[in-house]
Amino acid sequence: MGRIVSSVFRARDAATAVAIYHAACEMLEGCRPRAARVLEEAEPDALAYLDFPPSHWKCLRTNNVQERTNREIKRRSRVVQVFPSESSLLRLVGAVMCDQAETWSGSRYFSERKIAEMHDAAFRMGAAGEHDWAELEKAAGKTIESSLELADSAEAA
Repeated sequence: MGRIVSSVFRARDAATAVAIYHAACEMLEGCRPRAARVLEEAEPDALAYLDFPPSHWKCLRTNNVQERTNREIKRRSRVVQVFPSESSLLRLVGAVMCDQAETWSGSRYFSERKIAEMHDAAFRMGAAGEHDWAELEKAAGKTIESSLELADSAEAA
């Protein structure tokens, strides 16, 4: 199932991503109908990152920032081992989050230029508009099949 859906997140534009998502749901309907229903219901959430400029997509579709922050909190809390009170734990987490806020303010994730792109219509590339959906659906099916073949050949090697 993961191999089928993974190609959605490698799409270069929003319309193609939507078409591949629908093709993946159709493919899963035959072998995993329950998973297909879950994917269909989750479409607005799973593809929400497409409402942002393409340069933001990788940052938004992953949770690397959150995972990195959680690792840092875990690393620092291991040093203390036993907290004398809940408020001491909150102070430690607050300190980590303050450090992260300073880091993020100048980073590529939340720089002023990146935020400005969200408001610039030239950078927005949503799935709305004129598209040949029938052609996109054919291409989406081929994309998923190619991705599966590539994964199988890599696994066999």
